[in-house]
Amino acid sequence: MDLNQKRARDLLPSIIITVLSLIQAIALELYWSKIVSSDFLFAGGWDAVLGWMQVVVMFMGMLLIWIIYVSAVLRFSWLPSMEDTLIPFYIGLMEFGMIDMMGPDLLGPWFLLLAAIFALSTLANHLVMRRARNDPANDYFFRSVPASSWRDYLTSITVVGVLSTMGVVLWVLDDARLLATIALSLAILALAYQFRNTRRYWMHSMDAPKQEDTSSEN
Repeated sequence: MDLNQKRARDLLPSIIITVLSLIQAIALELYWSKIVSSDFLFAGGWDAVLGWMQVVVMFMGMLLIWIIYVSAVLRFSWLPSMEDTLIPFYIGLMEFGMIDMMGPDLLGPWFLLLAAIFALSTLANHLVMRRARNDPANDYFFRSVPASSWRDYLTSITVVGVLSTMGVVLWVLDDARLLATIALSLAILALAYQFRNTRRYWMHSMDAPKQEDTSSEN
């Protein structure tokens, strides 16, 4: 293997985790400051309900982004591209924007940013998996996992489409708190579904080498 390629493979995990840790630490600080300074959250009423649902969505989203990247660098090796180092910054900027716009008055653009982060995270994961599949070191995982097709992303495409549509509608309408409640509930369900999928693939990759060792002993 070329020395530069080997060095890139070896350094990639620490670089991505370090950059993402810094971005998420800043995002969490802004997140907490926004909660503390948002008096409407503690005033009761429908605005408070919507605000706390946004708080839940933001926290779940930040955790999911962290888990997706950590699981990738722990489970796989791949030859990185420039996009692998830039995408965390794009996601971080959109996270900062979402945190700043948390509140019932900016739900429309907030949902559009949520849809954009969801789409970018899915794209980032797809690009990593596509490159990881080409690395023989990851055969333990990909030999039993068929290559993804566009049909495998129908759920993600649907979620992004629904979130984007909700964002546009909420941006246009002056008062649509019931619709906003439904939209936030769907966002929470979508994030929970992503957590479930991520956990399933994580457990599959952790169990695969063990199964391999057992079969070789027999």
